[in-house]
Amino acid sequence: MGAEFGGFMGQILKVNLSTSKIVKTDLPSEWPRAYVGGVGFGARILYDEVCPWVSPFDPDNRLIFTQGPLSGTFTPTASRYTVVTKSPLTGYFGDASGGGFFPAELKKCGYDAIVLTGRATKPSLLLLSDGSYELRDASAYWGMNAREAERAIVNDLGDKSYKACTIGRAGERLVRFAAIMNDEADRAAARCGVGAVMGSKNLKAIVVKGYKQPKVADANALKNLLVEITNYVKTNKNVVGFTKGGTPGAFTFFYQLGDVPIHNWSSSSFGPSDAYVEKVAYPGGYERILLRNRTCYACPISCRRVSKGIDGLYGVEEGVEGPEYETVASFGPNCGISEPEIIAKANNLCNEYGLDTISAGGVIAFAMECFEKGILSEEDTKGVKLRFGEGEALLDVLRMIGEREGIGNLLAEGVRRAAAAIGKGAEDYAIHVKGLEIAMHDPRAFQGGGVHYACTPTGGRHTEGLSIIKELKTRFSTEGKGKLVKEVEDWDAFVQASGWCLFVVDARGYPSNEHLIKVFNAVTGFNLTLGDAMLLGEKIFNLKKAFNVKHGCSRSEDTLPQRLLTLPTKAGAVVKLNELLPQYYEARRWDAGTSKPTKALLQSLGLNDVATDLWGVDSSALEPKV
Repeated sequence: MGAEFGGFMGQILKVNLSTSKIVKTDLPSEWPRAYVGGVGFGARILYDEVCPWVSPFDPDNRLIFTQGPLSGTFTPTASRYTVVTKSPLTGYFGDASGGGFFPAELKKCGYDAIVLTGRATKPSLLLLSDGSYELRDASAYWGMNAREAERAIVNDLGDKSYKACTIGRAGERLVRFAAIMNDEADRAAARCGVGAVMGSKNLKAIVVKGYKQPKVADANALKNLLVEITNYVKTNKNVVGFTKGGTPGAFTFFYQLGDVPIHNWSSSSFGPSDAYVEKVAYPGGYERILLRNRTCYACPISCRRVSKGIDGLYGVEEGVEGPEYETVASFGPNCGISEPEIIAKANNLCNEYGLDTISAGGVIAFAMECFEKGILSEEDTKGVKLRFGEGEALLDVLRMIGEREGIGNLLAEGVRRAAAAIGKGAEDYAIHVKGLEIAMHDPRAFQGGGVHYACTPTGGRHTEGLSIIKELKTRFSTEGKGKLVKEVEDWDAFVQASGWCLFVVDARGYPSNEHLIKVFNAVTGFNLTLGDAMLLGEKIFNLKKAFNVKHGCSRSEDTLPQRLLTLPTKAGAVVKLNELLPQYYEARRWDAGTSKPTKALLQSLGLNDVATDLWGVDSSALEPKV
């Protein structure tokens, strides 16, 4: 199988942590053309192997590490890995993606997917090295933060060429939005609580050193494309600007659109004037904490932020990575914080504990509003005055969440569960979709974002199809947005399954989408068209949706917090979800009454078994043929 197509290693490694049994199996020969790789493979495995009655922390849940065919090759901007599992925040499909150098080394170990099941009897790590694999005792590293653990493991192995992903104390304590960290906790597979599932399995780390270079079907074609793309990256003003400013470089632009949430999504103004946002933006206040930029494996864009050393109360080690846009927005305006040093400290605490910064900031902003409205008291917070703008309070509560101490034990459950436990109307201030805290792009600033958040399988995610750039001229109109959002989601599903970083799309890191298809074909030896890629993305998206339906998700959960439907932004907009949903369902070919993918759609996508699961067997097909 591995030699048939370029970019695929041809094998899956299955690890039962309960029995310590590890086996290699062949990648099904039809999967590369049917599911692309990455999240596509993960979705197929999760759908097939996790039953609806299996809870996220059940040993029978799967934790799947998987990659696309481009990962580990010299394809620009394609060093990514994806973790797929049943999410402890939503109870539905969950996935998270991480970059850096760990993904390329993981791919070179020779597997297209690693499927972990069971629960180890003691803290363990999985070591993959030079073709061998083994489970080792990780008790010595349990209790360490994610950065300490990786450094200690690599030091004990005596070989700095090892790369690792680890969980921090938050994952060990099953904080429901715990992340999996890699590259010394500077990169993260963060969303959906994948780190908590890893902690529930008593798995501290996966440590890798690869030896198999993925084969490329047409090396000369890829080389020529690589030269063309690299020259484009170095000369295109938009990409050059992205290299210089990274994701924080877009902060002021998004703020001016009304796209940045403020004070738990309740306000339209951050500070006394719009210029106040420059205190945390780049260029602006962010420059106080920025040392330089850094790249991922085989990426000419180099957008990662490296922090200066910060002393004192907000101490941060020099050379660790600083906050990206989502983190600046989450701990900045959404929590009322205007000091970049505090945001950098909060970001670093999340990296050490292994926490998703989007969910962490969303949970703390929720708690701040509850405190200010008298729903939470100082008795609840153990004396912490948890008000908007209180940086020390934010850091104190963030530590409590990571340790599951005091109010942090409640907030570690995520806003949906925390609000239900608190009561007193707290549910009105819990900003989430399906239990996942919403990403830091306000859909009241672009109508397509509202229906995307409401209907995307993993909850309020921006990385499954953010349409804002395509809506700039018509962002307050609902006309045609269902079809537009569907197309963006399908394309992004293909891009991520292939192994690219989404910034290749968002920052226009390639000259055109056609260039991406040429690169994909050069690596794999396929002959896909753009239309073929869109159909594959549609198939993957619907497989994720089908998992949710099978696990109990109904049309009633295709919704948004009332705040986004009723409280206008400064531009006077709310999300018109009632107008958006019908056209989205029509574009998606989902049943309008149940939001289930129709049987005809699933069959047309080659998901016949899924169609039968969701809709049953057609009785006419059971009649004997004459």
